[in-house]
Amino acid sequence: MLKDLTALFAPQNRRLIKLTTVARDEQELLLERFSGTESLSELFSFELSMISRDASLELKSQIGQPAQLAIELATGESRYINGYISAFSLEGSDGGLARYSATLSPWLWMLSRRVDSRIFQKQTIEAVIRTVFAAYGALPDFEFQLSQPLKTHSYITQYRESDLTFVLRLLEHEGLFFYFDHNQEKHTLIILDHSRDLSPLPQQPSIRYHSASVTETADSITEWRSHRRLQSGRMSIQTFDYKQPRNQLPVGMPSLNEQGNVDAYEVYDVLDHYSHGTFKDGERLVRQRLEAIEVQGKTFTGNSNCRAMYPGHTFELTQHFDHDRGSAEDRSFLLITVKHEGSNNYLSDESAGYKNEFVCIRHKIPYRHPITVARPSINGPLSAIVVGPEGEEVFTDELARIQVRFHWQRGDSLPQGTTWLRVAMPSAGSGFGHQFMPRIGQEVLVTFLAGDIDRPLVTSVL
Repeated sequence: MLKDLTALFAPQNRRLIKLTTVARDEQELLLERFSGTESLSELFSFELSMISRDASLELKSQIGQPAQLAIELATGESRYINGYISAFSLEGSDGGLARYSATLSPWLWMLSRRVDSRIFQKQTIEAVIRTVFAAYGALPDFEFQLSQPLKTHSYITQYRESDLTFVLRLLEHEGLFFYFDHNQEKHTLIILDHSRDLSPLPQQPSIRYHSASVTETADSITEWRSHRRLQSGRMSIQTFDYKQPRNQLPVGMPSLNEQGNVDAYEVYDVLDHYSHGTFKDGERLVRQRLEAIEVQGKTFTGNSNCRAMYPGHTFELTQHFDHDRGSAEDRSFLLITVKHEGSNNYLSDESAGYKNEFVCIRHKIPYRHPITVARPSINGPLSAIVVGPEGEEVFTDELARIQVRFHWQRGDSLPQGTTWLRVAMPSAGSGFGHQFMPRIGQEVLVTFLAGDIDRPLVTSVL
């Protein structure tokens, strides 16, 4: 038995999948099997099953620590998956062999552990996200790869949200998406506003279709399926801006997705107050919403043993009966999701193996992630204190708006007030109405238009 264990825990360098953790020597963890999913604009998660000679490994010694999977490719190179251990468990021990399990998550997952409430003013989404990431020191590793400048938002509120939920919400509503790029040292969050320049898989840019019923030595796609789903064919929106109340800025646009001889069902949506200030901004919003719909119109799924596959990269499909006669553009596909499964043969006479399931679209179709994270909804009014310069009794701007400070704002938060807020009056109109401006220091009641935390309105004085 001792000889068997000694052979079992020999160096991993001849194994298909190698695991590196902070555990060393007698506590070394060997990977028995793993499974996990990577997707565009989603956090990857891998479940690891491991064995060790030590059943007394302290669980908290692994939590939050870096770990790495190295999957050996047919070329002898390795495809790396880096992350941090977010969960670690002892599953049992038979006296000579202990079984452990762990969850491998990206550094971005750590943001789910912190919840905050704060206000950002006159900043781009990129600037806000950089501020959020800055609180995590050296942990974040990220890049913004944008094709055009982002617009400046006058007022953005994080309200009782985790930093992760807040960041994901901002990215989705701005039309941005992301993927994780891994190397031997780290994993990097790549944030983009377009998919047209995404590059081929660095270790396997071209993948052959080869039926599973035929022996094949190279990594290949063994199953390939095409899917069509009827989608809405048009989108129209409009908004309301009190600075130009007669212009609701209606914008409509048909889908570019060809769906055959079917009606172009319309999605009509009245977006948030002040969602777009110009027709150009409205067209950008509609185009982004349509692209998220169009992505679902035609997708492709498959199975493979291609160890180099991961989302955010493209590949050329070759030797498939339904695509080989098409243009190079039509044979280029963007990976959206890859579900991995692999195992070593420490405790089995079977060969080590790897397989995956994947979802992709044609690369020529612009990718846009759908909006899945809603803004925090305020079910009722909140009270706040009117603020202004010291020595002033009333502080307003040219539109008779005031500034307030919510009770949930931290004492060290800057700026001290919110943005300028409109004040509801008993009556108002052109040349008539009431006017009573809340005084600095008074408590006021603030409601939120359509429950939107980013659209506050002062309705009364308490």
